[in-house]
Amino acid sequence: MRAYISRSQARRFFWGLEKFKYVILDFSDISTVGQGFVDEVFRVFKTKYSRTKIEYKNANDNVKFMIERG
Repeated sequence: MRAYISRSQARRFFWGLEKFKYVILDFSDISTVGQGFVDEVFRVFKTKYSRTKIEYKNANDNVKFMIERG
């Protein structure tokens, strides 16, 4: 299982994805995400690239909690 914690991980993860209109994040192999990662993906990226729609799937309870808490 992997963990995505930091803003820098989020920026590396999303590098180039602003070119897409629709992105689905599959969290099936992710054990946890940090507040910085969630904020960078679900607030900063979405604000900067509002034309790119982001959805997620297969998130465990910990990941869902952090995303919803965002």
